[in-house]
Amino acid sequence: MAPDRFPTGFVAGVRHFNASRFFEAHEAFEDLLEQVEGDDRWELLLALIQVAVGYHKCTSGHPGAERMLRLGLKKLAPFPALTAGVDVDALRARVAGDLAILERGGPLADHLRQFPPRLRMRRQRDR
Repeated sequence: MAPDRFPTGFVAGVRHFNASRFFEAHEAFEDLLEQVEGDDRWELLLALIQVAVGYHKCTSGHPGAERMLRLGLKKLAPFPALTAGVDVDALRARVAGDLAILERGGPLADHLRQFPPRLRMRRQRDR
């Protein structure tokens, strides 16, 4: 398996995330951890899991959404803009914007229903 690619089940996680099924997305990403142990995909999956859990907590009314989103954003920080096909820059910007709403005391759950977050996938380009 190429180090810049995720195992097949990754696409299911992305589909769940993009359909606002954040709990299912986090479970799908978790199922892949063993297959990518020992490389950067492990850390990226952990970040995606934390972000998905944060959004799940927010949309479900559970406490801890802000904490999980912050942890996920922190884990995303060292990655290049495009990593393993994931548009990390777009995700970082989205999570940061959603955290700003939470910091202002805004209703993030309503915002997520109107403007759901998406994981954008792009092809790696040769440099």
